[in-house]
Amino acid sequence: MATGANHVAIDYRAVAQRISNLLPDENVPKDHHWGPSFVRLAWHSSATYSAADNSGGSNGAYMRLEFKTNDPLHGGLDLARTRLEPVKTEFPAITYADLYTFCGIVAIKEMGGPAIPWRPGRKDIDVKNLKVVEQAGRFPLPDDTKETVHEKFKRMGLTRQDMVALMGGHVLGRCHVERSGYDGQWVDDPIKFSNEFYEELLEDDWKPAVVEGSGKQQFEAYPEGEKLMMLPTDMQLLEDEDTRRLCQLYKEDQERWFKDFSDAFVKLLEGGVHFDESVETVVL
Repeated sequence: MATGANHVAIDYRAVAQRISNLLPDENVPKDHHWGPSFVRLAWHSSATYSAADNSGGSNGAYMRLEFKTNDPLHGGLDLARTRLEPVKTEFPAITYADLYTFCGIVAIKEMGGPAIPWRPGRKDIDVKNLKVVEQAGRFPLPDDTKETVHEKFKRMGLTRQDMVALMGGHVLGRCHVERSGYDGQWVDDPIKFSNEFYEELLEDDWKPAVVEGSGKQQFEAYPEGEKLMMLPTDMQLLEDEDTRRLCQLYKEDQERWFKDFSDAFVKLLEGGVHFDESVETVVL
């Protein structure tokens, strides 16, 4: 048992079990699993943080704002939020801000990833009072220049190593052309948390391609006869010696990647959050 932001005791292991029960779903196209969407929700809930002025981030639960399914940044996350509503109903003391980050922690563990430590204590701000930071200027975007991506991660208080480790999270899920303008999955098994992203990135024969219907450029390969894709920012990891070296390290040592990803994900989810000293860390 631990205490949430409203100082009510919450059994987070029971919350985790309820979230886990929601992950498999035959109605989810292709993968039949909500895990990648829950991890993306945690990421998008947190990646507006600016260490320069301590604004943005997961505190406040701004993801409750009405981002539609076809929103270019947050498309589809309205569906993930709806999927989580039964958890909020069953455990009303948990804040949305905590729920939207904790679901990513649970999903990663359930898909074979590390047990990432997580602390409760984020507060929900009344939607009418939420200060909406300028999203596109803060989120790392697939067509950003290499310099812009590095600057955005630095703004979040993250290092280049953190950046490379977190981008390995692209092992999960797929892009939908009707949402992002990109199309396809990065790896063969998009609901297994593994270092396969780095294997595919380093080993496959990637060719530039234009996405039909959006005109955006991505990179495609057919290592086993089935199309895989990489975003322009993924390919940029191979351009500099230090980021390429980290990709090689994570390809060869999954446990090292698990550790570095875990450390970086904690920093991402906690940016801008002030935790009470009495808060207990949850490790699943």
